[in-house]
Amino acid sequence: MTKIYECETCGVVTAVRGQVCAPRGVEDKGSYCGTAPETGEMCSDMKGHLAYVCGSCGRPAEQAELLCNPLLTG
Repeated sequence: MTKIYECETCGVVTAVRGQVCAPRGVEDKGSYCGTAPETGEMCSDMKGHLAYVCGSCGRPAEQAELLCNPLLTG
């Protein structure tokens, strides 16, 4: 099972701990998908290279498989 990390600052989810500035481990998609990120402000390191956003709740992610309704950004 892939470990999932959520940034405590902006809510971005990723499978790579080093990609977020304030990582905390989450159990699975059910613990965050469908919930809005804590803030609307994304960490500066993430702004330029996020590939996906959830079409249901707007949560940003690095990998499509971490979202229930992934949409490509940009």
